[in-house]
Amino acid sequence: MAENSSKRARDIDRATTATALDRAYSDGQMTYEEHRLRIERAGTAVTLSDLRALTDDLQSDVDLPEPPPRHYEPKRRVLYAILAVIVVAVGLTVILLDSRADDEPAEVAVPTSAATPMSAVEVADGVTPIVARPFVFDTAAGLDDFRARYLEQYKSSEVISVSIRFNDERADIYRFDADRAVEDVSVSGGFEPRLYSSSSLNDAGTFDWTTIDHTLVANLLAGVPESLGNPNAVVNNLTIDNRERPEMEFRTADSSRIIFDFAGNPIAIYR
Repeated sequence: MAENSSKRARDIDRATTATALDRAYSDGQMTYEEHRLRIERAGTAVTLSDLRALTDDLQSDVDLPEPPPRHYEPKRRVLYAILAVIVVAVGLTVILLDSRADDEPAEVAVPTSAATPMSAVEVADGVTPIVARPFVFDTAAGLDDFRARYLEQYKSSEVISVSIRFNDERADIYRFDADRAVEDVSVSGGFEPRLYSSSSLNDAGTFDWTTIDHTLVANLLAGVPESLGNPNAVVNNLTIDNRERPEMEFRTADSSRIIFDFAGNPIAIYR
């Protein structure tokens, strides 16, 4: 286990860990802030031990992928196998040569007809392949499309929070359902609603998502490295909410944060 845990993590390992964290979060094992921090660390994890550290204290039914143990065949056994193959090959060659020497060459008939071309796969009339349109979270047009598709399904633009994870192209929308229960709508290729079991958002403030200017959001996103004074800064997360005050928080891979109000005015910077 120790040797496997030191192996480098793959994208599928990071995605599986994010799934485990999402489920633990929905089960009430973590606070909103703990979930966000662990998701960020999962996205930048280098080894499997880094990922294990994020889930060791959680109850989870998600199995994190690990590289299979390597099996080494003893060198002597491999050598014997190679020698056996060589001996068999030489024997077969001798037998074939002797057989051909005794027989007269036979005439081989060459087909004169052209090969029959492969027919194209027929598609029934009226059938249109279904191709899921991916979500794009880092442009104004992509954010507008994201919101429009959400409103088409849920009708109401009143939400608690919109949280986007750019590094793994996922998002979560927190909202109150018709019974005033908090619902977490997970977004990754589609919308997957589930009840949010923690009570931390029961009294949270809401905001009208249609009042958010996505052109402003995209411009702020592009300007985060300059605002932080770090041209190499990479934004991993964006959270838009009105829990304590209307704000948009951008968080980078090195955990730096910059917070703006809904008009784009800077509120705080944490490096």
